[in-house]
Amino acid sequence: MKLFFILTIFLTSILSNTLLAITFKSGENKVTLLELYTSQGCSSCPPADKWLSKLKQEKTLFKEFIPLAFHVTYWNYIGWSDVFANTSNDNRQRTYSKEVWNKNSVYTPQFVIDTKEYRQWFKKKDLPKFSNKYAGKLEVKLDKDENIIINYFNKNIKNKDILVNIVIEGFDYSIPIKSGENSHKILKHDFVVLKHIKAKSIIKNNTLTFKTKLPLVKNSKKKQALVVWISDKNHNQLQAVGNYIE
Repeated sequence: MKLFFILTIFLTSILSNTLLAITFKSGENKVTLLELYTSQGCSSCPPADKWLSKLKQEKTLFKEFIPLAFHVTYWNYIGWSDVFANTSNDNRQRTYSKEVWNKNSVYTPQFVIDTKEYRQWFKKKDLPKFSNKYAGKLEVKLDKDENIIINYFNKNIKNKDILVNIVIEGFDYSIPIKSGENSHKILKHDFVVLKHIKAKSIIKNNTLTFKTKLPLVKNSKKKQALVVWISDKNHNQLQAVGNYIE
């Protein structure tokens, strides 16, 4: 009986480790990033956060598009510090504004689709049609030792300097706001960018291979997703892939 118990634990351990070994694959058509810049200190943001959360129900989630909620810090001074805010998110939004749109200002909530502002959300609040153009095949493997192995092939790109982006997203948050513009509200959040790492690499002979460790996220027991995308030096997103991880 004792031997059976030990064997059961051993087999369960093996099965648990096997479940950690997962692979995400994009098709050849482009998977588009849908970015939201938001803040818990902004009274206009909760409707946008709520709309983003509803996208969990979309059948084309992770197949045609991937939502990302970047929480910014620049509203923290008005009475509430966003618990998910990060200055790197501020910098990403300001880089778009300055280098892509030739503007000098940022705002929340702001939607960005494929590096372009999506202002139609304020009128229609619907999901736009995404591009189905060829974007190459992106594959991400997460092994049982939490190594991330990234492989990308694009028949149209022979050699190119690129940036590998890796994000861990968090889901199903309910945050009680105790002060500021959203005081006494409980805000719901999904697709929250908890960790974003970037690394320079290169596509050689139409192929990219890249390996790194899964980013660690402290004190997070919520559902998470791993998202990877490839972008060029002009901030253009080439291809993306992602899915939930255990």
